Amino acid sequence: MTSELENDWSTKRRLILRDALTFLSLALITAVLFAVTLFLFHTFATHRQELAQRWSARGQAAIASGHPDQAIVALRTALSYAPGERSYELLLAQALGDAGHTEEAYNYFLGLWETQPGNGIINLRLARLAAKKNDMQAAINYYRAAIYGTWEGDGVVRRREARLELARYLIAHRNLSSARTELLVTGGNAPDDVSLSLTLAQLLEQASAPYDAQNYYQKVLAREPNNPQALEAAGRLEYGFGYFEEAHRLLERAKDELEAPASNQALPPDLQAMLDASKQILRLAPSKKLPAAERVARILRARDLAKKRFDSCNTEGSAASGLPSALQTLAARWKNKEATLNRAALMNDPGEQDAVMKLVYDTETQTSQICGAPTGDDALLLMLARSPKAVEP
Repeated sequence: MTSELENDWSTKRRLILRDALTFLSLALITAVLFAVTLFLFHTFATHRQELAQRWSARGQAAIASGHPDQAIVALRTALSYAPGERSYELLLAQALGDAGHTEEAYNYFLGLWETQPGNGIINLRLARLAAKKNDMQAAINYYRAAIYGTWEGDGVVRRREARLELARYLIAHRNLSSARTELLVTGGNAPDDVSLSLTLAQLLEQASAPYDAQNYYQKVLAREPNNPQALEAAGRLEYGFGYFEEAHRLLERAKDELEAPASNQALPPDLQAMLDASKQILRLAPSKKLPAAERVARILRARDLAKKRFDSCNTEGSAASGLPSALQTLAARWKNKEATLNRAALMNDPGEQDAVMKLVYDTETQTSQICGAPTGDDALLLMLARSPKAVEP
């Protein structure tokens, strides 16, 4: 009996041991298979990631080299290996836009915008695409969203660039008042930088804000007094304002800078003409800062020029269709005493000096309207007549 029990127990032990070994073997095999599967999956995932990165790099290179169609293929391949990768989606949307697929790119960016409506780069891309679609209001809205959106990296600089781009867009569409506002906001928040001040000045000129532009050219000259570009532009603006003395000073400095051995350039022909004209205007202008004798001499010369201009125009007007009423009024004024006062009478009478110059300026102004634009010194006197600074009461 005892022997049978011992045999049964021995048999059970062998079975338990065998089952344990079998279970252990299966567990080990399972662990090995799991490890192999995990390794293969990890290897495959890594390989997919590498392929995605490789195709993305090709797409970026194609965009940079100006081949957006090739970039589209590469980036779509990259997304097939890494679906939903946002950086690849942004690049693909950019490539679509660069390739001229405006509507597809616009819709692609709209999909991205829905998940990140405050993203600066997405709004900027949408603004550019809306501009291509000639949707001006949408473009402006997206530009402004980009300006106030979130940016990776130097957000201050990126927002400023977006605002400048908006200003250029507004200028191109003749919305000059809004462009001026954007530019002044940019300037108010910008560092004191020469390059940026030049950019703002040039854009403000394009926005028909010459006085604001001049402020920025003066900022440049405060930092770089010999900057030829600022000297030329500031001189041209002063000439347009009728501030001929300041225009002459600035243009003369610009010419000196350009003709210096380091530059060895010539002043552009239009600016050289302004410089020459401003020089002659300063010789003609009867400024009250001049000694009395010199001022009276200039007044008398100006009166002689204006009288000849009137006589010529009067003859033309009479021959054409009778004497116009404006010329009749001028003819009457040329019979008054201010038309005949001599040097001695003018020397000590500033009021009479002013009266003579008013006759001169009125003559040049009215004859230009009746007989066309004058030439020579008459043209310069007309410029003086129209100048708010040079025409003295």
